[in-house]
Amino acid sequence: MFYAKSLLTVCVLLFSAEVMAEYCAVGKIEANECSGFIIKSCGFIEVDAVRDDEGKLFYPKKCYESVTEYKSSKGRCWINTKSKGGGLISWGINTAVQPDFLHKNSSGKYEDIDADYITFNCIKK
Repeated sequence: MFYAKSLLTVCVLLFSAEVMAEYCAVGKIEANECSGFIIKSCGFIEVDAVRDDEGKLFYPKKCYESVTEYKSSKGRCWINTKSKGGGLISWGINTAVQPDFLHKNSSGKYEDIDADYITFNCIKK
């Protein structure tokens, strides 16, 4: 009986630690942005700010409760920011909920980034 309770306690603690895991960016956060219709050209752009619903700018979060993909061997995280493959439905979802990422250009002005995903070096806490 004691063994079963101990095993249950260990399992609960391990599970709760996994649920509370955070993925924290180390260094810059980059967005993958693609342009073009038939021939797509993609590149990485540093994310300098995010615009909220009221139009206010703030720095991107450094820690996330979950990520789309985490590779411990590379210490890298990816977060998909766009819905894909659903045609007009995906377009509607992206229009309604995709974050407004911004990059500060060489003249100091912010430019919108149409990010497919963001990626960053990360550690799992």
